[in-house]
Amino acid sequence: MKRVVLVLAALAAGLGVTPAAHAASGTVVLKFYDTAGNGTELSATQAKTVMHGSGGSDSDALVDPVTLEDVQGYPLYKGGSPARWRFDVPRKAVAFAVNWPTSRGFSTVVVDNGGAGFRTGGTLVFNQQAAEDAKRRLDAALAARPDYVRSAAFTAALADAVANLDAADAATTDAGRGKYGQRALNAVNTANDLLLSEYGPAYARARDTRPWIGLTVDDITSHPDWAALARTHTQPYGWVRIVFDPIADHGNVEHYRGAVKAARAAGLHVIGQPIDSTFASRYTRAEYLARVKAYVDAYPDVEAWEVANEVNGCWVDSRTDAKGDCLDKRVADDDRIKNKIADAAAYVRSKGAKVVLTLYWQLGTDDARWSTFTWARANLPASTRKNIDVVTLSTYVEDAPMGLAFDQVMRALQAEFPHQKVAVGELDYWSHDTTKAFWAFDKSDPLAGRRAVAAHYYAASLGYPRSLGGAFWWYFVQELPGDAGLQKAIRSVVDRLTLP
Repeated sequence: MKRVVLVLAALAAGLGVTPAAHAASGTVVLKFYDTAGNGTELSATQAKTVMHGSGGSDSDALVDPVTLEDVQGYPLYKGGSPARWRFDVPRKAVAFAVNWPTSRGFSTVVVDNGGAGFRTGGTLVFNQQAAEDAKRRLDAALAARPDYVRSAAFTAALADAVANLDAADAATTDAGRGKYGQRALNAVNTANDLLLSEYGPAYARARDTRPWIGLTVDDITSHPDWAALARTHTQPYGWVRIVFDPIADHGNVEHYRGAVKAARAAGLHVIGQPIDSTFASRYTRAEYLARVKAYVDAYPDVEAWEVANEVNGCWVDSRTDAKGDCLDKRVADDDRIKNKIADAAAYVRSKGAKVVLTLYWQLGTDDARWSTFTWARANLPASTRKNIDVVTLSTYVEDAPMGLAFDQVMRALQAEFPHQKVAVGELDYWSHDTTKAFWAFDKSDPLAGRRAVAAHYYAASLGYPRSLGGAFWWYFVQELPGDAGLQKAIRSVVDRLTLP
């Protein structure tokens, strides 16, 4: 489970400070219009307030248009009269990414200038360009899924997107382009979500991919019948991810013997997690491997081991305060998580079990070095990757939205790890220990949003080659028993895989 860590201050963008060194390729000036689609231009302050949701951090970033590596964090600065946000184009093509809402909630919205990225400066209406780029990616997603059976709801949303994009193109003012651009972005997001969630289970079923429908057990005492509950809502594809908590076990590997037996007796597959990201920085390299070895040796029947969790979170390689926020104190170089991963993966590989590694999804909500793909490229060499079987994404969209970028992210993940299977590795929504900064699906009803997050991400994650699905709802034992709607959201995905 992640620590809540967001960058809230000391950012050039947030302070309105112009960077000292300007790139030679020009400046892109952004005109932001209201999210209601009324065509009202937002002031710089208003636009930044939208980006922050209900209290989140800056999230603007320049990224590689293809790989989604973070090229520059927090590039926005104010300039001109009236003051507008702008960024300088570096000496390579970049896309602009930022957290922005539609009628479906917040997304990581990637504006990539028709796919080519920005190489020169200019002024653009953010809402219109975002919708055009999102529609182009939706068209590509449809072309890649010729067997998708379009629902009436999808067809209507697609038609709405096309009509509003046409209106934006025909508009004679930027206000009109902003108005219809935002409406088009809303419709593209709706169509995109429908495509992914409708297609995922159909794809997995047609190809008999044997997916993992996952739940996380982080507390074996709070619900004594958790194994039966997990079986009811996930079989015949049920996997449970058992978190071996060092505070609960006090170093005694036998503490979880009954839990593993209960899972096996219920017919569930097991992923073991010896060290959650919360505790990773507390172990030296040698101590980390010793704990992994102890659990792997004690439970030879566990099929897969998550050798490291949320590895690109700053809290994994930094000391933290009592609230879990990162301090400016890095662990010793030898104790970096990249070394712990290499050791643990090699050991689990030698024992014949599956090796699972979990990255934390974030782009722009922390420094560039911690962003998902930038960190992976910098810290996971081929010698480590050869011992990894499955790469998953821990996904908390109220802290770091994904939304409209889901297909982009999953395709980038597969491209980054061409020899591994992929999955959504940990999922929850609106938990007590998250920022609750960025809403998804239902702004006024977090419980309805939670159910929609589960239904969408469990289904959408199934629709890719080499994807196992996963999801592994984090607070399963706390939230699922008393929430019939959440139970239905997960079970309905399983039923689409199994029922005639």
